[in-house]
Amino acid sequence: MPRLLKRIYLEVADGGFGRWGEALSLTDMTYSFSDSSRLLEEYLGWRGTPNHPPSVVPLLTWGCAIWSLVDYSTPEGRMWAWDPNARCPHHGHALFPEDHTLAERLGGWLDGHSDFPKAPAGPYCTEC
Repeated sequence: MPRLLKRIYLEVADGGFGRWGEALSLTDMTYSFSDSSRLLEEYLGWRGTPNHPPSVVPLLTWGCAIWSLVDYSTPEGRMWAWDPNARCPHHGHALFPEDHTLAERLGGWLDGHSDFPKAPAGPYCTEC
């Protein structure tokens, strides 16, 4: 887990932070910050997604099946996104890396200038 995210979970909150307070909890099931399960259960559900790197872990949902995910293999917490509305979800095309880190994404949430993850153009799936 990237150091910043670890500190947030240990020193600030066990979920409930980030965009509209919907970051997943690590442990708490007494109330939900979103319609999702705890982080581990969500992560285990992502493992069957085509082309899903094992180090990329869900953080929160934006609604409409759009997710922000964090790459645990990078010290800065490189952000990824999932948008099956913009790209084919059946062959792993809906999962894509973003051009910012967890700290940059958190900064956008805090200053109110965060945008939905934007899927890059293509690849277009000829099988869908």
